[in-house]
Amino acid sequence: MAAALALILCVAAPGVREACAQARPDTSAARPDTTLRAAPDTSGRAVPDTTLRAIADTTLGALPSRPDTVLGQTEATYGPASDSVVRARCEGATIRRIDIRCLSIFDPVPDSRFSPVYSGANRLHVRTRQATVRSQLLIAPGQIWTADRVFESQRLLRDLEYIEPEVIRSRLVDDSVDVLVTTHDQWTTQPELNVERGGGITYGSVGLTERNMLGLGLAVSLAFRSEPTGKSRSFALTGERLFGTQLEAQAKASTGTAGVSNSYYILDPFRSLDDTRSWTTSWSRADASQFLYESGLVSATFPFTQRVAQAEYAFGSRSTDGVVHRVAVGMALHDRHYGPTEFSPISTIDVASGEEELKLRWGSMRYTLWRPHYIERLGVELMDPVEDFDVGELMSLEGGLAMRALGSTADEGIVKARLDAGHSSRRFGFGLLRTRFSTRLRRVPVETLALVDARWIQQPGRDLVLVVAGHGEVAADAPREVQSVVGGLNGLRAYGVQALAGTQIWRFNGEARWVAARDVLALASLGGAVFVDAARAWGTGSDNAPWHHDAGFGLRFSFPHASQHQVARFDIAYPLSPTRDGRRTPVFSFGSSQAF
Repeated sequence: MAAALALILCVAAPGVREACAQARPDTSAARPDTTLRAAPDTSGRAVPDTTLRAIADTTLGALPSRPDTVLGQTEATYGPASDSVVRARCEGATIRRIDIRCLSIFDPVPDSRFSPVYSGANRLHVRTRQATVRSQLLIAPGQIWTADRVFESQRLLRDLEYIEPEVIRSRLVDDSVDVLVTTHDQWTTQPELNVERGGGITYGSVGLTERNMLGLGLAVSLAFRSEPTGKSRSFALTGERLFGTQLEAQAKASTGTAGVSNSYYILDPFRSLDDTRSWTTSWSRADASQFLYESGLVSATFPFTQRVAQAEYAFGSRSTDGVVHRVAVGMALHDRHYGPTEFSPISTIDVASGEEELKLRWGSMRYTLWRPHYIERLGVELMDPVEDFDVGELMSLEGGLAMRALGSTADEGIVKARLDAGHSSRRFGFGLLRTRFSTRLRRVPVETLALVDARWIQQPGRDLVLVVAGHGEVAADAPREVQSVVGGLNGLRAYGVQALAGTQIWRFNGEARWVAARDVLALASLGGAVFVDAARAWGTGSDNAPWHHDAGFGLRFSFPHASQHQVARFDIAYPLSPTRDGRRTPVFSFGSSQAF
């Protein structure tokens, strides 16, 4: 019975997570927010964080040595690219061979009374194919070995949801280089038992997701969800390196009381900092009832229909000083229709009540200047795997022209901007800043939107992290459907799900997170957190509500052998400022990712 329960925990618990929308990365920036690069040394080549590498190398050195097939040598002769001796020997030499070892979830199987459970999980799991891992690498036999390419390959492997890579190791044999890539599979077949609670209201979903179908890296998911906007049924199919090419693709469909939506994209991305071209095509449609909130309640609703299509081609290069330059040109279509607005009896929201229609057809050009600087950290947003953070600088400017001659409602300009920055210090941790801006230009700017997200992370010890974050959104002459909402599910944990709503919001959070025990019974890592939250909203729907504050504590659980490494959180928050009904009772909230 205990063994069966442990297997259920290993398989099912990682499905607990909060619903969140995720946007595809800009093809001109090639995942700048999620993949990492080390700071350049004096030679201009990337060198990763040596402290974390040392931890990883020590762990790897503790593993039992396995015989290799090359010249009778052993794995101990390999070294990581972060080792200055390995770099000096291998840099510029030709790669002779790349050996790939795809290990099972539990390899070796832990010696304990739960060994039958671990062995059973290995037998039920389809092991990732070597060809799937090889297709993700930026190095190949016959190419020149460079530390840059090895580090980038390492990050691409870490970016996958279905494997956990060890440090890529290399060695010089005569005048050539042999490379060893070792990966551990993660449990990828996950029943989705997602439960979220905020403000006394419970939402959730039930479904099934397989993130590595037949070991090919294909992800398939089916889910039934109950969310603040309604109930829905959804299906998604995602793949990378399709048919042995560079292509990535996704198709999604959803229907229910929340509305109907469909989308797809196909792209050939910038996988490497040295890649010279990329292209993407995408299409989406949505037909739904849009809700606007006031005082935590639905204040207005209206039918909302949207069609978006885009095609883009980008080219770029990296200069000798490590700066990446990219230019993208594209065409886009955006059709939007609002139906009549229905207001609740208590509504004071000031928005248009009649039907509106907008058609945009435009061509655009975007220039991106990116100076990447990657660092590796352990235990920041996730508890178990190594995480990558880009603390470099990125600036992107985009301009476009929509014309009546192409079918647009009016002649107008389109302007978008993006600015990312970061800083890292050995003593005080590191910080990240992300900003976005967009507007349409007729005679005056219309539908101007701006977003800023900043956070500072300090790690006094390996198992303790302090996070301070601020998030702001501002809209001027906003589209009717645009309203920022803050509540129990996104960073204001002692209040209702739609506690604050408006066209301008600010939210601040502080949290101390710690890991108390790692890989307990080879199934879970355990930890906790204490936190404070504060937020306020202005504009349509805000009802001039004052600042809301709360404080609390919680438990954290992670499952290191499950894909995505979600952190299940269980928090108790106390409102420091009264709720609208005057109560100050503690609120229990839970989900499966960090609250902010």
